[in-house]
Amino acid sequence: MWPALKTLAALAITLPLWGIPSTAAVEPRTSPAAASRSDLATLLWPAGGPRRVDQRGASLSPADLRDRIAVVAFVAPDCSIVCVTRILDLDRVAKALPEALRDRAVFLAVSLDDRRDGTPTLRAFAEGTAGAGTRLRFLAGDPAWTAAIAAMLRYPAASLPEPPPQVMLFDRRGGIAMSYGGDPLDRPRLAADIALLDSFPQGLDAAPAGDAHPL
Repeated sequence: MWPALKTLAALAITLPLWGIPSTAAVEPRTSPAAASRSDLATLLWPAGGPRRVDQRGASLSPADLRDRIAVVAFVAPDCSIVCVTRILDLDRVAKALPEALRDRAVFLAVSLDDRRDGTPTLRAFAEGTAGAGTRLRFLAGDPAWTAAIAAMLRYPAASLPEPPPQVMLFDRRGGIAMSYGGDPLDRPRLAADIALLDSFPQGLDAAPAGDAHPL
C-alpha cells in the first residue's frame, strides 16, 4: 500500500467522524437511523428534507452524488477575503483535475448565510468570485440547515455568518476521508487526495480493485 494511502486511511479511521480540528468538532452519530446514512448525506440533508438548489437553479439530490468524490467548503456572500481566497483555490483545483477525473468529483460550497433571498444573492457572489463558468456548485442555506451544520461542527453561532475554514473531502460512498483546516489551501495535496480516493470504488471501507493489502 502506498505511504499516502496508509496516511489517508489511518486518518479516516481514527478521526471521530469528520476530524474537524481546532475550533470545530463533530457530534458522533448514535442512532440506528443516522448510522444508515452517509456522512455526506448527514451534512447536506441532516433531517432528510428537500432537494438542495445551486446558484444556477439546478437541484441537487443524493442520487447526484452517488459514486462521486465530494469536496465541501463553507461560504457566505459577504465572507472575509480569506474565505474568498479559499473559494478561488477550490475553483483552481476543480478546473485543473485531469479530464478523466473531472466528472467524478463534485465541488460544493455551502452558504451559512440563511437570508431569504439566498439563491440570487449566492449566485451574484459565486459569479463575482469564481465566474459564471465555475465548476463549484454553491448551495443556499436556510435557518434550520445553518443551525444543524453549526451544531455538527460545534461552530460558535456568534461567528456566523462567517463560515468555518474547513474543507471536507468525502469518498465515493459519502464517507468522510479528510478535513483540511487552515489557510491557504494546499491545492496539490487536495488534488492528489481526490485522485487517490477515486481508486476506492467502495469507499475507504474496502480496498481498491487489485490491492492485495485491504485496510
